[in-house]
Amino acid sequence: MAESAWQDLTTRLRERRWPKGAVITGVGDVQRDLLFVLEGVQYSYFLKDDKPYVMAFTYPVGISGIPESFLSQGPSTYILEAISDTRVLAIAHADLQHLYDAHPSIERLFRKVAEGMLIATAHGRYRQVSTSAEERFRQFAAQSAHLFQLVPHKLIASYLGIHPTNLSKLYNRIRI
Repeated sequence: MAESAWQDLTTRLRERRWPKGAVITGVGDVQRDLLFVLEGVQYSYFLKDDKPYVMAFTYPVGISGIPESFLSQGPSTYILEAISDTRVLAIAHADLQHLYDAHPSIERLFRKVAEGMLIATAHGRYRQVSTSAEERFRQFAAQSAHLFQLVPHKLIASYLGIHPTNLSKLYNRIRI
């Protein structure tokens, strides 16, 4: 990426913060900013019968937000919430669109990031329907073991599609 593109990008970033438990994006809200996580853990979920169904966790260094809402600039059907105090660099949708037009290298970079996220989502869905609870637990532990110390286990259980009691049994039986 050319220095001018990098400077143009960094001048459009602004720092934002949320305390633990804050709703960053609620149902019906529009995800106006793409968030680059510097500190904290967040999760996206939806509620059904007052029960949260966790879609994803985000943490440093990663990108956070509700992708469908950000990309379409339409209302979110999910909730994005801070599990811990959160600090991000945010870029507005309109600013990012301007950068795409002005700097093809930035558009290419974000396209590659979006492709990676799409592949990860497809793999996650495949894992959810094709593997056992123990396999999902082992894969999660291999990829994101640090989250067991940062995220309430009931949320990890929801993400993995495992009853919290079964997650506890797996956690105590399998060495991470």
